[in-house]
Amino acid sequence: MLLMSGSLSILVVSDSHGHLPPLRAVLRWAAAAVPPIDAAVFLGDGAEDPAAASADTGFAAPWYKVRGNGDLDFSVPGTMVLEVPGGTAPPRRFFLAHGNRHGVDRGFQDIAAAAGTAGAEAALFGHTHVPFCGIHRGIFLLNPGSIARPRSSAGPSFALLNCPARGPLSASFRGLISRNRVLTVTDLEL
Repeated sequence: MLLMSGSLSILVVSDSHGHLPPLRAVLRWAAAAVPPIDAAVFLGDGAEDPAAASADTGFAAPWYKVRGNGDLDFSVPGTMVLEVPGGTAPPRRFFLAHGNRHGVDRGFQDIAAAAGTAGAEAALFGHTHVPFCGIHRGIFLLNPGSIARPRSSAGPSFALLNCPARGPLSASFRGLISRNRVLTVTDLEL
């Protein structure tokens, strides 16, 4: 899959498990984000949810999805390489996977190796429901956590991946809090 070139802001979400209200809250926020969200990635376990939540909220950025161990639609790929042309620089490549087949609950060796084999500089994955960003064996790793079933004190979370045309990748995390029964996006410090 190929995205447009230039500096991009990519929404990264995982593990909604059929719970649409949190995903709708994120997409309402993302639809009004400044700078705008250029693309969205869904990393499995709820692969049908982005289409429904996008239709409900008017979120129009393109989605790139992979299947999780809880997804039954086998037309959604298990892994994907997302490529961003770099203009005069080499293209940037991202390996997308849910992570269950790469043992991410036991460590990052396998997901980093799979990304390296795919010629990717980064691996985006879910499955653990715990947000994480770091570098393993030269591969940028990003797990947005779970938007619906968190397993960390951070609560429901998602990430924004900043992909400049040149230079290092960076990510920031956002979370959801309930105020008067309304889900609101907030910054997360991990």
